[in-house]
Amino acid sequence: MKTGFDVFGKEYGVMFRNDLHDHDSIDLQFIKVMILLDFESENYLYDAKKYTIDKKITRHELYDFAQSFKGKTAHDSIKNVANYTRKIVNDYNFPFNGMLFGGTEKEIIERGTDWCTDISRVGCALIQCLNIPCRIVMLVNSKKAYNGHTICEAVVEGQFLMCDFTYGVYGLLDKPYSVKSLINHHKVVVKIYSEDNNLEQDIEYIVGLYDKAAFCDYDITKKHNYSISKPNEYYLKIMKLNHDGTWKLGENT
Repeated sequence: MKTGFDVFGKEYGVMFRNDLHDHDSIDLQFIKVMILLDFESENYLYDAKKYTIDKKITRHELYDFAQSFKGKTAHDSIKNVANYTRKIVNDYNFPFNGMLFGGTEKEIIERGTDWCTDISRVGCALIQCLNIPCRIVMLVNSKKAYNGHTICEAVVEGQFLMCDFTYGVYGLLDKPYSVKSLINHHKVVVKIYSEDNNLEQDIEYIVGLYDKAAFCDYDITKKHNYSISKPNEYYLKIMKLNHDGTWKLGENT
């Protein structure tokens, strides 16, 4: 199976190696161990039986808070969490230069964020505290530069369900849709994200992200490095670029 920084190609490998999270943090660990979804890894990645919640989950600092999102069904709980994380993103208004990244999920909630990697970890933790297995997923549009996004995938009654906690949507239509089922299935992606009319201006970008995916497990009952970081020089340059789909900082040389 293909794992690590370069699963999406050389250019994205350079970008991931320059990630703005602390290089000892759990966030960088995700990138180091992520597994590319392809024919070799498909069966391994989509074995729902291996996903359970450790009983130690009740000791997590967000466990009691998470119970406020518990619905009548697991899908209701996911909807409640997705609405909450979307509100965090929508309410956040802070200059990129002064942002902080990483930290515990509790710290991220307290300071707010609109960074997809951080808010996805919040959603993933809250869902696990509701006794629903959940993992982190990296999406990339391999046809365009700097087009990446982090989402999650929950396991409900043995079925995988895409959860995008940044946009507050999840893959439940006529049936549950996994990330795997959405790769290059643009019509379904559009339908899921079009549930929120505010996303119309971003829909082309979002559809393009469902090109390639890589997965990493995140057991919040285990000990991790939650170091906090600030924007690095590489990302400060990225944020000032005129994004036209090409690599501009030497990633392809």
